[in-house]
Parts: sequence; structure tokens; C-alpha cells
Amino acid sequence: MAVSKNIDRYWNDETLDLDPKRVLSAFQSANSGYTKRQSRIANELIQKDPSIAQSWGVRVAAISSAKWEIVGGNAEHVEWVRKSLTKIQPSTQSGLDSFYELLEYLQSAVMQGFALSAIDWEEGRSAIRGFKTYAQSLFSYQDSDLPYFVGQNDVGQTTQAKVYPRYPEWIYHTANGSRQTEPLRAGLVRPLAYLYCFSRTITIEYLRGLEKYGLPTPAVSVDSTMYDDANEEKQALKDFWESMTYDGFILYDKEKMEVEFPTAGVFNADDFKVFLERNEKQIFRLILGQDSTSSADNSNRSTAAVHNLVRGDILASDARAIEETVNNQIIKPLFEGNYGSEADRPVFRFRLKSTAELKEMAEIVKLLSESGYEISDEDLNSRLGMRVIKREDAETETEAVTDGND
Repeated sequence: MAVSKNIDRYWNDETLDLDPKRVLSAFQSANSGYTKRQSRIANELIQKDPSIAQSWGVRVAAISSAKWEIVGGNAEHVEWVRKSLTKIQPSTQSGLDSFYELLEYLQSAVMQGFALSAIDWEEGRSAIRGFKTYAQSLFSYQDSDLPYFVGQNDVGQTTQAKVYPRYPEWIYHTANGSRQTEPLRAGLVRPLAYLYCFSRTITIEYLRGLEKYGLPTPAVSVDSTMYDDANEEKQALKDFWESMTYDGFILYDKEKMEVEFPTAGVFNADDFKVFLERNEKQIFRLILGQDSTSSADNSNRSTAAVHNLVRGDILASDARAIEETVNNQIIKPLFEGNYGSEADRPVFRFRLKSTAELKEMAEIVKLLSESGYEISDEDLNSRLGMRVIKREDAETETEAVTDGND
């Protein structure tokens, strides 16, 4: 393979002193195909903002922890594909990731807009040794509809040659819904970056206000005679206030100057808190589609139920996008390399139905059966999200697999 350096270790902090102008500049660079600044901002937002880190962690975990299965095709093919994926183990020596780690990495496309990984194949594509994931900032879209590698080659030198992701050596995954649009515009990094820079600005002013008005500076007015540095009483007064205060004090001649301090009404801490809380809600809504779990004033049961439905739809959308990539770019070449055709090829699918949903569907099936109606096996399997066969069919299929293994 022509590339090896898959990590972007950079010194520049793209989000340092981030403001809307810098955000716009980074996005304009991405619009022309230059991904580095936008991709680095996406990485740093997760590191710096607690709300983004928390909610993004939940969205990634929803995919990485979801149960999955291999369905379709005959039992022998299903079991072979399942074992081929589950036996892939991560290796620190080779830097290869397992299939489970790949699923988690593919979800980063939701934040970045796209994700690229290389497949390390056994000879003849008979098996997969592992996956090598790459930082998105190592690829460019400049003058190209597809990303190409712009990182370092296998000897640590920056390469000028354009290395395009080619099937079946590469996996190119885009955020759900971005296939009809520009991938670099589809990531959540764009709205989140603006929310972060607004929140950062307000937080700085909030802390400055607390410092100025939450811890007021004592002001001591004295007569002109005591203001003389040679006066021992002045030194005694300074020593007294230095021992009584932490952040200092003001000593002035009341006959020569008049000192005024803004009253507490000038700084209203609640105004800042309201904005920061609103900003946090927007982050949770943007990433998870809900905020009832983090908002006490929005935690009634009916609202939470609606939010959970929205969150379930987002998870299903993420799952469909990853299923399509896994089936077309991993299972398809793997199956073709061993069986030579797509006939009876199994497919990868997440099991997202909860126990309550499955029970409800089972009751519907039972009611339809008692009413004299039947549901096709294909529709039933699709609705339940799992492979369901009749008992007599299962026994026949088991016997066929046993005979085939003898």
C-alpha cells in the first residue's frame, strides 16, 4: 500500500481563540477541498467542550454497543461471514483495528462528513487481517470529487502523489444523507463549531464579570495627611488591608479624587447562565435529537417519550448508513473472494428493536394469525429485525447444514 502514516499529530491548536471569523475561514478552506482545518476543529471540539464530548460519546456508543447480526443466505454462509468478522483482532504491532473498532470509527463520519479506512486482506481476499483507520485531515478533496491521501508515505515523507481510495482496498464512508451533497458540508462540526465559539466568548465574559463583581475590590478613602507615604499610620493601614484581602485593595485621597464602582446591577450572572444553558441544549439537540435527560425543566414523561423517538430515528439512520457501507464495501468483496459470486450473499444488520417493541410486534402477529391472516417470512423478518423461521423449517435447515459438514 502506498500510504502508512494514518495519524495527524499537529502542533497548531485550531480552536485557540476561536471566533466566528476563524470558523468561517476554516469552512471556506473545506469548501475548496482543503480538509485539515475543519477536521482538526472537529477533533478539538470533542476534547474541549464537556457538552459536546458527553453527547457525542453517547451517539458513538449507541452504534458501537448495538447488537448486530448476519442475515440472509443459507446458514453456512451466514456463519462463515459472522466468524470472518468476529475473529478479526486488533494488533498494536501492526496498527490494525478489529471490526468492532471499525464500526465505532465509521461513526466519526457523522461529525467529520466522511471516514476512510484501508482493509488489510489475506492473499486472494480469502480473509481480512484487520482495518487501518486514517485521520480525516490526511485527505483532500481539492479539484476532486473523491478524497485522496495527502499525508506521509511509508518512509515518513510527505507524498505529492494522489492516492485515491479504490475498491476493495479502501472503505469510504460518508455521513448519512450526504451522498447527495458535499461530504465536507454534511458533518456536525459546522454548527457545533459556531456554538462552541459563541459559548467560549460568553464564558470568558461571564468569568470576567464574576471576578470583577463577584469579588469586589475594597476601596479605602483617607485624609490627605494620611495619604503621605511618610505617615506611619498609612503604612499601618496598608498592612491591615493586605492581611484582610486576597486580591488587593484601593487606597486613595478622598480630598483629591472620588472613586466610583459599578453596582451589582450592572452585572447579572443569570443572563450569562441562561445563554450557556440554551447553548448546551442546542448541542444535545443537534447531536442526540433530545435534551430531556439533561434538562430538569423539560423532563416530563411525554416530552421524554417524544425525544426518545427522535433519538431512535437518529440511531436507525446512522445504522442504515453503516450497514450499507459494511455490506457493499466489506462483505461483498469478502464473499466474492471466497464464493465467486453474489448469489445468496448474507448481509450485515444492526438489531435495534427493544424487547418492548418485539413483544408488541409479536402480539400483532398473533392477532393477525387468529384473525385468519398470514405474514410472509420476509416481511416478518424485516419488521422484527431478526431472522425468524418456523420450527419445522429450522429442523430441516439444521439437518441440511449437518449433512453438508459430514
